[in-house]
Amino acid sequence: MRYLIPLPTFDAAVPSQPWSNEWEVLSATISEAEDSDIIVPVFKCTTKNPGISGIVTGSSRYYALVDDGEELCRGKMLSIPASLGGARVEMEFHCKPPSSDDVLQAAADALRTGEIDYDPDAPAADRDAAEAYDPLFQSRDPSDDPASALVGRPEVWRWDRKTLTIERTHLTDGAVLHDIGRNGLAKQGSDGPNIKIGQPPKAVTKIRLVASWTQEAKGKQTVSYPASVTTFSWQDFKDAFPKPGDSIGSSTGWTFAEASVDGVADGVLSTFLLNGDRWGWAANGHVKCRPKVVSYTWRAAYDYRQQRQEFVDLSLLAGVQDVLYDDESKETVETKDLAQLNIDNITQDWVYEDPDTLERKHYSVGEEVLASDKAWTCAKDHDATDDFTVRDPVTNEVLWTIRSKRAPLKDPDSPKFIDLPRGIRSIRHGLRRLHRVVLKRSRCVEVSFDVEWSLGRDISCADSCRVEHRLIPGGEATGKVISWSAQIPEGGNRSVSITIACAVGNGAAAPVAGDGQEETAGIVYTRTKPGVKEPVKASALPAKSPRVNEISNDWTVQEAAGNSAALGGQDPVIAIGQNPTQLRIGFDALAEQDVITRRLSATTLPIYVPRGINLTPEV
Repeated sequence: MRYLIPLPTFDAAVPSQPWSNEWEVLSATISEAEDSDIIVPVFKCTTKNPGISGIVTGSSRYYALVDDGEELCRGKMLSIPASLGGARVEMEFHCKPPSSDDVLQAAADALRTGEIDYDPDAPAADRDAAEAYDPLFQSRDPSDDPASALVGRPEVWRWDRKTLTIERTHLTDGAVLHDIGRNGLAKQGSDGPNIKIGQPPKAVTKIRLVASWTQEAKGKQTVSYPASVTTFSWQDFKDAFPKPGDSIGSSTGWTFAEASVDGVADGVLSTFLLNGDRWGWAANGHVKCRPKVVSYTWRAAYDYRQQRQEFVDLSLLAGVQDVLYDDESKETVETKDLAQLNIDNITQDWVYEDPDTLERKHYSVGEEVLASDKAWTCAKDHDATDDFTVRDPVTNEVLWTIRSKRAPLKDPDSPKFIDLPRGIRSIRHGLRRLHRVVLKRSRCVEVSFDVEWSLGRDISCADSCRVEHRLIPGGEATGKVISWSAQIPEGGNRSVSITIACAVGNGAAAPVAGDGQEETAGIVYTRTKPGVKEPVKASALPAKSPRVNEISNDWTVQEAAGNSAALGGQDPVIAIGQNPTQLRIGFDALAEQDVITRRLSATTLPIYVPRGINLTPEV
């Protein structure tokens, strides 16, 4: 006998017998299939019509489907049947727990590794989570797409049809291998299992990553230049001395961060003889002038920006049976523009209310937000204030403490990204994305068959199966279950239909990294490291020396000009004024060029692909 047993909660144990005949099942089907990255088992039951009241009352409850005293699956009614007028009704159930979207989102979020101190040379286990997920490949808020958490893993999500828990299952390696063999197959007729061959992966599968950013170097220099000059034109020198913020040259990217006259002191008197008739009674007399010693200090500031792009071509070679593809065939599956490198891509903006529920947001200690162009950590549990504020407007308690933004490119003045540890993480994640695509496509042979109820009842899409038959190439096939369906007809024999996806690996062993090679999740690759074009070495700007830093026409030049004028019968004071003391400062211009591009690549050894079926056994 088969029954739908009402459960007090989704995870409650099935109650003991006796069970009411009111929910006796006449026929049922149970199925699950990998038709997306989230496997949701469903079951349909045909029962005697319990009446509208029974249907409505039961529509919000969970039920277990029990056959011969054993629970087969459990779930919640998907909807009230459209037709309730007959003697029988068919009801559909989904094998998911309450708030399943939240449960799945939480499981996905647990796999999302943000911006961390990534070490590309750390043990594989320590860096696995960071290489399996990279926020640079995701949207600002990817939480609505739980499948995006698995793009760097050869896995899919699956709801367990008995426990209603969420799990991850591998694309080729099942949790359990069921050896159906030859005798476990139900009667298939003369044709045997149904075999279908799909499109295998290309010889080379590629993805292009594009990293774009603005190289920025802005600040004041770490060195200042204190000096002094002796001059007769000290007042003009003082009045003309630059002010903080004044440009150094025209559109050079340099300005004065600091500029000040620190003191003026008396110098030694100079005497100029008056020669010639123009001086009348003062001829052969003299004029005394006293220069001043002017002390000053200046420091430069720089502001440099340069648009940069790095193109990274990742090529993954498939270790599959060569009968299936042209050795020269290639395919680029994606061109991926990475998220901005100079901003915090993972921290969410502060909001007053939840945009979906419109309920006032509650912030807990440790939560992180972006507000007022800064990053903050919650210091005290609180409901959102009307506007973002660091302190409670009533109690003055600190609500938020400032922290550093988690930008992928920590040094904005860097002229490169992909060579840095953070860029290596992106390369490895990109290769893992490719690996998932290729591994999924390598399962291009599908074998469908029926098995006896006792063998197939407990199989699921989390498992693998091995079958034998004379019409299967090589006589056998092993693959991951991608479709499972149990039929329980009224008055007939129960049966199970299964489809497995068999990978067409070439039987080669997994590659091992050698000298000059790198590895992630069993993917061995070599990357190019071209040079970097740096018209301006941004990291050196804080200590860069000025091209020109000199005084023209100090007091010695002025005194010589005055003496020369006096000997020629001219006015020495006028001659001094015609040779004003000047401070000359110049730096090489920080000119921005057109976008500077750099092209890199990474190419793998043929990846390991399981051989679930041998398509050329005679070779």
